Amino acid sequence: MRVHTLSLSAFGPFADRVEVDLDDVGRDGLFLLWGPTGAGKTTLLDAVVYALYGTVPGARGEEKRLRSDHAAEQVRTEVECEVTLGGERLLVTRRPEQQRPKRRGTGWTTEQAKLTVQRWTAAGWEPVSTRIDEGSEHLRSRLGLSAEQFCQVVLLPQGDFARFLRAEPEDRGRLLRTLFDVGRFARVEEWLADQRSVARGQWDEARLRASTLLARVAQVADVDVPEELAPELVGAAPHASAGAWVQRVRAEVASRRADQEVEAERAAAEVERVDAVLAAARAEVDRHTRRDRARAELGRLQAEEAELVPLRAALDAGGRAEPVRDVLEAAGRAALDAEGAAAHLESVRHRWTEVAAGRPADTVLARALRDEVAALRALLPDVDRAAALAREVGEATRRVETLQTRCAQDEATAQEWPTRLAEQEARVGEAAEAASSLPGLTAVLEGRRTALAAARAAGSLAGRREQQRSDVDAAREAWLDARETWGDLRTRRLDGMAAELAAGLADGQDCPVCGALEHPRLAQHDGTVVTQADEDAARAAAEESEARLTVLRTALEETDRELAVLRAQAGPEPLADKEAALAEAAHQEARARTAAGALDGARRALTALAAQRDAALAAAATAREELARLTAERAAAQETLAALQQRLRAAQGEDQGIAPRITRLTTEAERCEALVEAEGAELRARTAAEAARRLAEERVADAGFPDLLAAADALLDRATAASAGRRVAEHDQRWSVVTATLAEPELADLAPRPDLDALTDSCRGATRTREAAVGSLAEVRRCADALESLTADLTEIEVELDERRAHAEQVTALADLVNGRGSNTLRMRLQSFVLAARLEQVAAVASRRLRDMSGGRYTFLHSDAQGRHGARGGLGLDVLDEYTGARRPTKTLSGGESFMASLALALGLADVVSAESGGVRIDTLFVDEGFGTLDPQSLDAVMTVLDELRRGGRTVGVISHVEELRTRISSRLEVIASREGSRLAS
Repeated sequence: MRVHTLSLSAFGPFADRVEVDLDDVGRDGLFLLWGPTGAGKTTLLDAVVYALYGTVPGARGEEKRLRSDHAAEQVRTEVECEVTLGGERLLVTRRPEQQRPKRRGTGWTTEQAKLTVQRWTAAGWEPVSTRIDEGSEHLRSRLGLSAEQFCQVVLLPQGDFARFLRAEPEDRGRLLRTLFDVGRFARVEEWLADQRSVARGQWDEARLRASTLLARVAQVADVDVPEELAPELVGAAPHASAGAWVQRVRAEVASRRADQEVEAERAAAEVERVDAVLAAARAEVDRHTRRDRARAELGRLQAEEAELVPLRAALDAGGRAEPVRDVLEAAGRAALDAEGAAAHLESVRHRWTEVAAGRPADTVLARALRDEVAALRALLPDVDRAAALAREVGEATRRVETLQTRCAQDEATAQEWPTRLAEQEARVGEAAEAASSLPGLTAVLEGRRTALAAARAAGSLAGRREQQRSDVDAAREAWLDARETWGDLRTRRLDGMAAELAAGLADGQDCPVCGALEHPRLAQHDGTVVTQADEDAARAAAEESEARLTVLRTALEETDRELAVLRAQAGPEPLADKEAALAEAAHQEARARTAAGALDGARRALTALAAQRDAALAAAATAREELARLTAERAAAQETLAALQQRLRAAQGEDQGIAPRITRLTTEAERCEALVEAEGAELRARTAAEAARRLAEERVADAGFPDLLAAADALLDRATAASAGRRVAEHDQRWSVVTATLAEPELADLAPRPDLDALTDSCRGATRTREAAVGSLAEVRRCADALESLTADLTEIEVELDERRAHAEQVTALADLVNGRGSNTLRMRLQSFVLAARLEQVAAVASRRLRDMSGGRYTFLHSDAQGRHGARGGLGLDVLDEYTGARRPTKTLSGGESFMASLALALGLADVVSAESGGVRIDTLFVDEGFGTLDPQSLDAVMTVLDELRRGGRTVGVISHVEELRTRISSRLEVIASREGSRLAS
């Protein structure tokens, strides 16, 4: 993993965009990221972590405040990092969720987080992913490190390893768990703990089932469970069996069962004897009851015999009349049919009379009427054709009239076209003339606008020129006064120069004028003393006044030139005339522009008008042709219609039309045919009725009846005859059954009726005694069977209980062992044991660098001793002092020694974590630790180790604010803090 470039905007203390080329700054393999405390050095490292993982390390990431408070609203918070991962060069751009101003209206809106990953190819940057989840997974697979591991391996964090060095074993274990994956060992601990709970639960469940079985045995046998087999003691110790107690209970139940079986057999024999006596008594009572019922039934039958004599006579007559029922019914139906045929004939004859007109009804007349109807039906299509022709003639007449009106309108419109075209051509000419004059009018308008603006500007500038002239005059007066003051002071100083020189003389000192060593009479000032400083101040004031005068004169000259130019542009006309001329020119130009703007529309209108004229003339010609065609078609249709109507009038005769005539003739033909058919039907019905009557009279006489009416009266309804026959048959059958019953031998000479109630009570008592004995026996048998089943279940559960106890004890011992309890004398958990092995590797790797930095004095030693107050151990860390040969706690190291030990530990941990993560190659490393606690010699040793780190192309960045490092590391990147935010020194 190598970081090439880093760019960040509005991130942390950096308000604007900051770009860092790590390939350039780290070209020597070692560079210094220097700056005062709080400038934002660590923020650059946070930006690298955020670009790769979407989070920042430590407590800074908990607040989720990535955006710079110094940044402007329009600047978006963004981090861009170019990095090589697994041989693939990637460009990672990430933005957090942030607030930005709305593009429309006021207020703020939330901009969602964004991640873009691009890959460098021969063709340039090509996209890999624009989705956060997909891009993060791509980076994670290439990095091979979690965010916590990355922060500990690549960004050796400020202060973390000093705390790790002095931490208690439990605290040290928490950090190691974030770096090394011991989750599977933690899951083993949890699994064994769960298995322990499961095994104990199964053991307790088996004990509960055994206790339940013992309680069930006691309940079934109606005894108490012994104290040694109480529920809390069952299965608590091996070789504790309840079999002997259960066998004693089963022996007692077997003895009770034998006694109950003897008692049940005796009660069953007594019930069998009483049942036999009761059955014989019941049979005797049944015979008495049968004889009494038969005698009563015979008396009732003798009383009913007199009532059945008339019924028997009617059944005999009905039996003789039944064979002639069919001929009687046939004669009746034939007579009814003859009467109906005669009535129908009279009705049909009346209907024919209404339309006969004196004509007799026969088949010849009916056929003639049908033929005439057929001929008229053949003319029905001509009727439809005549109606259609009439509609066509009417429609043609309406269309001819419409076309005649339209042709007249077209002739009137055609006379207006030349005038309309001429008017439109005139409009086009006016618009074209306005368009040609528009550029000239526009130029005149712009010229007058320029002149008016120049005149107005000249008026305003003239007032300013007067003010400038007054300022120049005042400045000239001030300059003259300053020069005069300066000249006066200079003259006065020259006059007092002797006194000024005398003030600097002393006895024995050469005079600068005459060289004398004695000065008997020194010159004295006779007025105010003027010094060199007074003269210099006056001269400076004069020069300043002269400079101000020069500036004002230059400004006045510039104003005069500008005023001359404006007056030349404005011209001599007064301002009011210029404004009036501008208004007139604007009016003319606007009118011309409006007219010119209508040129294209006028031309299009002219073209459209010409097209309309051509279309109207073509439509008029087409309408005239259509009028001539329709007039000819209408005349032909009228001629055909007249001929067809004449033929139809001849065929309909006196009727209103062909259809009414067809209806009338069809009605006459149907009535004629109906009368002929009715006459034949009436004759056939009358003949059949006569034949049926003669046959019926012959059959009735053969059956012994005097006439047809007597035979008909003797006929019985089938239901009545069946009911009467059943009544007589039932009476005869009951008579036979009763006489046969009374004749039975067992009903003769019966003994007296026995006392059945007494015998029944005796049987019931014996039965209750037997049921009680059988119930007791069944209860004892159920108890014995239940005990047998419970004995088998109890034997099985005792075997299972021994197995569950052994398994629970084994799993508990193993779970206690991996959780640092029981036989585990070191009190080390399984994952702590694994972490202790990793810590041993870290101590071995870190010791090599610590010996280099400490001059061979210190070596890390891993300790598996328990912590304070018996706390869990295995993650202790000590140092071996070669000077004394003593093993010392890391807390006894001095500040500088602690720094070297922390740095060596961080580097060793980085190497082990890198190897643990599949040998991830780390080509860029940052050391964020304080170097201020080191003396020069220790600092040299640390720098030697850092130089070794850059071997093989690795780049090491040191983050510090120590001033001495600026002289030791030539390649530097300086962070400068200010009130407007941090920035990088150029």
